[in-house]
Amino acid sequence: MIRKQRPNANVQKQVHYSDRFHVVPNTPKKSLIGTPYEVIYNHLSYSYPILQHFLELDCAVFWVQKSDLAGVAGYLKRLGYETLSEMSAIDFLEKRGEFELFYQFVSFAPHFAGKRRVRLKCTLAENEPMDSLSHLFRSALWSEREAYDMFGIIFKDHPHLCRILMPEDWVGHPLRKSYPLKGDEHAAWYEVDKIFGKEYRKVIGPEQRDSARVDEKDTFNFSKIGHEQSKGLPLEDNPSKYAFQKSLFVKDLHTKEPTELKKRP
Repeated sequence: MIRKQRPNANVQKQVHYSDRFHVVPNTPKKSLIGTPYEVIYNHLSYSYPILQHFLELDCAVFWVQKSDLAGVAGYLKRLGYETLSEMSAIDFLEKRGEFELFYQFVSFAPHFAGKRRVRLKCTLAENEPMDSLSHLFRSALWSEREAYDMFGIIFKDHPHLCRILMPEDWVGHPLRKSYPLKGDEHAAWYEVDKIFGKEYRKVIGPEQRDSARVDEKDTFNFSKIGHEQSKGLPLEDNPSKYAFQKSLFVKDLHTKEPTELKKRP
């Protein structure tokens, strides 16, 4: 079923991509009661309210309140989940007005063979700060900086919360779904303004940010099929030079009146 876009809606803010031909089904969620993860659930539920709990892809998932996440994470570490292998967020601002944060924990202890992985999840409003886990897990020093850089999420008590991928003076957060796919006005002129100054905008022009762009006449940045030559030289059209290069369907590899074969020779 194709979801209709409401009038005047910003397509960049649409949370989900609707594929008219194929929709990937959701991964099945099973009860963790009766599995080795049940003892982990019992430990956590004694001290903290667990909003949801299930088993997904052999990983226990626990939804908790935002205010309890740091406490639950510390409890998991004491239980034996000493590695925070991944932490990030998902942008649901347009659909639900919130981010979805997830934290992936792993235990490598031998007696944790049946319950290696635990995932904590919670929701966070757009401008709401989140408690940092950097005092518990050193890997959070990097992952929280990435979430700040890509989504604009503020982590309280992080010792060095700054951008980690984008330049410090970059405008916007590239993994938000409201961020334009090819960058905004600031991105189009960033390097020109930074290196040459705004007065050179008319001289140089905006940056090329179309990743699918191919210029067959630009031999400096692209290789022309049938016209391979040294980088930066002017485009040549000399089919005899490349007579040994033949295709099954194209008779002559040159730009002047090429002939297409109707069938294989």
